Amino acid sequence: MFLSRVKLESFGRNKWRLIEPLKYLTTTVDVITVPKGFVCDLASIPRLFRLMFEVNGRHREAATLHDWLYYRNGHATKYLQFTRKQCDGLFYEAMIESGVSAWKAWSMWAGVRVGGWVAWSNK
Repeated sequence: MFLSRVKLESFGRNKWRLIEPLKYLTTTVDVITVPKGFVCDLASIPRLFRLMFEVNGRHREAATLHDWLYYRNGHATKYLQFTRKQCDGLFYEAMIESGVSAWKAWSMWAGVRVGGWVAWSNK
């Protein structure tokens, strides 16, 4: 569950900067904090699919959290580390909690399961 709302500013092409920390409470009662100043691209949606899935939609908190976890290769806190699969699962869970429809959340989750290895491996 998100303990704060995402506050972003856009700069450059497809870049967003967090202007306040974003906090997420996991089901294991750990708080993940995405720090102020973190830069992300929200959802990396191929152009072909942007008619159905917007980059900056209801999923923006979940996408910011997911980008942070990928950026840190799953190191959510000093003592908490997730696998790529678990990060993707948190992305799905956070989208549903944010009111994203089940079909859209599943589609975006499937997209990161199929193509997310590229971003995960580039660290």
